[in-house]
Amino acid sequence: MTTNWVSQLILIIGGNGFLGQHLIQDLVERGIDPERIHIVDIKSNGPQTPGPTYHCADITSLEDIIAVLQPIKPNVLFHIASPYPFEANHTVLEKVNITGTRNLIDSAQIVGSVAAFIYTSSSSVIHDHYHPLQRADETLPVLYFPEQPNYYSHTKAVAEDIVLSANRKAGNMLTVAIRPASMYGEGDTTQTPNLVKNAQAGRANLQIGSSNNKFDNTYVKNLTHAQILAAEALLGSAGEEPLPNDRRVEGEAFLVTDDDPYTFSGYTRLVAEFAGHPVKAEDVRTIPLWLMLSFVYTAEWLYWIFTFGKTMSFSTRVVRMLAQERTFDIDKIKTRLGYQPQFTTAEGTKRAVDWFIEHQRSETAGKKVL
Repeated sequence: MTTNWVSQLILIIGGNGFLGQHLIQDLVERGIDPERIHIVDIKSNGPQTPGPTYHCADITSLEDIIAVLQPIKPNVLFHIASPYPFEANHTVLEKVNITGTRNLIDSAQIVGSVAAFIYTSSSSVIHDHYHPLQRADETLPVLYFPEQPNYYSHTKAVAEDIVLSANRKAGNMLTVAIRPASMYGEGDTTQTPNLVKNAQAGRANLQIGSSNNKFDNTYVKNLTHAQILAAEALLGSAGEEPLPNDRRVEGEAFLVTDDDPYTFSGYTRLVAEFAGHPVKAEDVRTIPLWLMLSFVYTAEWLYWIFTFGKTMSFSTRVVRMLAQERTFDIDKIKTRLGYQPQFTTAEGTKRAVDWFIEHQRSETAGKKVL
């Protein structure tokens, strides 16, 4: 860790969302003065942690981004902005993930103050969304369309390439990409809410396919810990000669998980237990994968026909993901960044479930008042 880490000017792109708010909190806990933190987001509403300065700007506009970066002159830039992972509109994905990332790199190079550029990528960039992954690591090739059928993952892969290719290309800016697996935590709008509601509806006893396949999660606080470690490593390498390949952080991608894989049915039951709806092992009912795929495939076509071309979020791709092995080897980030998960999956999940249930209660109470 560099001695001047806490004196850096920090810019978080997409900082008004779930991940961004956790990153702000964890930076402040590390001793960063919140007044040295700036947030850029296209959303001017939503939760805003007091202290940092918020800027409303569109990363798909190079002029917008230069206008924000020029007066701030940040030293550390965390790029965490991205559309919803199940976004089906290719234009939106390309504009935000590809054009937006290229604009950020270009503007950072023009302004010239950025020493560390930390990009939040995705573990899905090495997954074809069809075949299982078992203890996959960073030696697997990054996949692009058409080999990568999921367009979100394709655009994340292109963006990652833009970021890593910019390492040391202009000025002293060093870059790194962090690839979380399925991200969850307090404030997430997908994984935790869906599983809690599933448990509340009495469906936590349903299992799709084999009970042996495991998957990796990434609790949001473990991800922010990895992001901060990466920033520290880049700042420590600024102005220095590159380290040997087996120790290098700059220009590299790192997978990050809780290092605590669960089967999907096991994780579903874990959420159900924390939500107050425990499921006994003998009550689990298995739905054959082929049957679920047939049902969802039919539903997709009907939905596509009756909505004039729209696609369902719960697709056959999602079903396959829920029923196949998807685990990762994170030795690289442990060795080069000294990363160790700060929370187990059970600890992170309990915090996420407790937060969501309290959020539900608050919403219900608010509706009753109205």
